[in-house]
Amino acid sequence: MPTPPRLLNDDGTASISTLFMMSHHAFRRDLGRFGTALKEPSATSSRADALREEWGSFRASLHGHHHMEDTAIFPSMAAEHPAVAPVIEGLTADHRKIDPLLEQGDLAFAGLPGELDTAARVIRDLTTLLDPHLAIEEDKLIPFLRQAKAFPTPSTEADAEMYAGGFAWSMHGIAPEVLDQVYPMLPEILSTKLPAARAAFEERCKRVWGAFSPTASTTPIPGA
Repeated sequence: MPTPPRLLNDDGTASISTLFMMSHHAFRRDLGRFGTALKEPSATSSRADALREEWGSFRASLHGHHHMEDTAIFPSMAAEHPAVAPVIEGLTADHRKIDPLLEQGDLAFAGLPGELDTAARVIRDLTTLLDPHLAIEEDKLIPFLRQAKAFPTPSTEADAEMYAGGFAWSMHGIAPEVLDQVYPMLPEILSTKLPAARAAFEERCKRVWGAFSPTASTTPIPGA
């Protein structure tokens, strides 16, 4: 397995690539947590509502991430760097395979705890598809995002709240030294909302997953 890329640039600063890979870390982290939780039928029975709600958040984050790639990042990158166009075509094809799995997941998680095996199979299939997909993005596309340093200012308080929730999700399990570099990139309207958003996400994790020890990752691989 190739060495995973560092979340920070070689000079120790954060960039848009850092934010992009933090989302990758969160997808891998949550797939692992779902896989573990769905192996515990008794816990799943008592936490079915929490797992169902968390699935809704996960699938919305994954679909939104891919929609952003398909409509903004990928077209722009293909236009600026034609050599990666074939890679982008393959990644876009993966997105079309992911959507049916998300629909299957909706049905399976809605039926918990009765659809435990189906939900576990969906998580396995998503993991099998996303592992190489994310690795290809990190190898072939992330280098083009290393020089982008500015995160756009949300236009409204509501948008800032939404982004704060997303960052709280993607920051969970990331090493403090990485986050110390991320915070200066963020506009004040967003960064001031992050302490409350991160505290709320910590409580949400305890409700869904129970007791756990978060990682302190410096790469998009949880724990690495």
